[in-house]
Amino acid sequence: MENPLVTGIPFNQTENLDRFIFGWIDYTLFMLLLLVSVLIGVYFGFFSKQDSTTEYFLGGKRMGCFPVAMSILASHISGISLLGIPTEVFYYGTQYAACVIPSILTSVITAYIFVPVFYKLQLTSTFEYLEIRFTRPVRILSSTLFTVSLFLYLPIVIYVPALAFAQVSNLSVHAITPLLCIVCIVYTSIGGLKAVVWSDTIQFSVTIGGLFAVLLFGIQSVGSVEKVWKIAEEGGRLVFFNMDPSLVARNTFWGTTIGMTVIWVGHFGTHPGSVQRFLSVPKEIDAKRGVAITAVGMIIVKLICVFTGLIMFAKYHDCDPFLTKSISRADQTLPYYVMDVAGHLPGLPGLFLAGLMSAALATMSANLNTVSGTIYEDFISLRIPDSSKKEVLAANIMKGIVVIAGVISVGLVFLVEHLGSVFQIAISMRGVTDGPLLGLFLLGMLVPWANAKGALYGGCVSLISMLWLVGGAQWHTVHGKIKYDSLPTSTDGCSDFLHQNQTQIFPTATTSTWSNFNDEPMILFQISFMYYNMIGATIVVVIGTIVSYIVGIDLESVDPDHITPMMKRFLPSRRYAHVSMRQVSPSHDIALEKIK
Repeated sequence: MENPLVTGIPFNQTENLDRFIFGWIDYTLFMLLLLVSVLIGVYFGFFSKQDSTTEYFLGGKRMGCFPVAMSILASHISGISLLGIPTEVFYYGTQYAACVIPSILTSVITAYIFVPVFYKLQLTSTFEYLEIRFTRPVRILSSTLFTVSLFLYLPIVIYVPALAFAQVSNLSVHAITPLLCIVCIVYTSIGGLKAVVWSDTIQFSVTIGGLFAVLLFGIQSVGSVEKVWKIAEEGGRLVFFNMDPSLVARNTFWGTTIGMTVIWVGHFGTHPGSVQRFLSVPKEIDAKRGVAITAVGMIIVKLICVFTGLIMFAKYHDCDPFLTKSISRADQTLPYYVMDVAGHLPGLPGLFLAGLMSAALATMSANLNTVSGTIYEDFISLRIPDSSKKEVLAANIMKGIVVIAGVISVGLVFLVEHLGSVFQIAISMRGVTDGPLLGLFLLGMLVPWANAKGALYGGCVSLISMLWLVGGAQWHTVHGKIKYDSLPTSTDGCSDFLHQNQTQIFPTATTSTWSNFNDEPMILFQISFMYYNMIGATIVVVIGTIVSYIVGIDLESVDPDHITPMMKRFLPSRRYAHVSMRQVSPSHDIALEKIK
């Protein structure tokens, strides 16, 4: 055997390189999944009616609550979750398991605050609500923020699984990402929401199958569940109740429960992709059932990812593949582990990587479909004159937007590889826009006395504040002034040969220290990224409420349909009496007409 120090091949891979590379069965399963996704788009595009915005954007409002829930779940469980969560647990512990609480809280808040309003209004664009509640400039502001947010997020979604696939194949990330994006663009642009929902359902089933298979083989490779738990406990990975109240602590019980609840409420309660799917079912109760199914699915998948991280630690706690340079990035730990425990079984690694790609495709397709409708409704629709062909033209325009947005995402993918931790950067970058967006909807639905000026001032102040906060934190992170120390791993369990030579090939561990006190960033820049969305939303609600009081409040002009049911009690009661009389007793108008 050649010396790995000379060949440059990691020592623990020289014994059996084949199990770390895809075989023809793995490639077959992977390509088969991509083919199925394209065929679904072709079917719905050519054999199903897609000649109107209702059909293309809402699936004709005939979708079932289960496939809709699976579509929402699939679009949320991206490669960032499947790769990021196990890696998060491997290096920082199981505090993320507290996500069970945010899952439950998110479903309750979404079902009882946002769904009733959106389903009552039946708006094609989510941001249209902000126009009828406040004014059109607020809608334009929110639509712009959302579009920018997606273009920051989609490249990360695609890059993560492409990085994993590049590790187990002879292809580069730059070759894989265009292929994935082309497939996604084809079936999303041709098939519309129906193709997205059904392809998401199939892809998510593959993802779950791959997760369970890898979970079982991982337990078998370690020995037992008890052994996994024991090693994790000895390694300090069982961290469920870190009750540190500090906002600068990277991830605590409070950061997970409060911070993740706010993040997920923005994703499920007001995100156009989720609302679009809620409106595609026949009844409001079906939408609420879909929310409940989504919450259960989230809990199951997230906990599987957490336990997968514990298995990874149990297997590599004394021989970290990142320290041995078997992988180039910490985010590649999961695919390395999959090939290590299942590489000898033809097809299983392909199944798992296919599931990983499926999660990315599901997220990208959902967001492309959503951004196409948002851009059309908020920026293009009013510029097209009404005619009998407007609906057909609208569907074609949205298909074109999908293609353009997909191409832009492909180009931005090449910038992602220069970023840091995938899990952290995904939440941080979206915190700039998602917090202010959620704040605008909360202000509109939960604060009846809020007005247009309050919303505009609140939204602008929040956006500027978050740009400064997140931008400053990222600048300090890039320059090494903000670092989060991970829990310890070692190479003591690697082979004796490797251990004897580790000083020649292993980098020296570093800690998060600054050269002197004056170089330490401002305390605000050290706030955990888990709180970014909460801070952004809070600024909007507080500033918006204060400004609304200053400029004056007119509750008489507020439409009750624009306020969530639990807050309607703060509106003038006589408005309800007037509405109920017209709804319950339509003969009243007839009587008035006879008197005249």
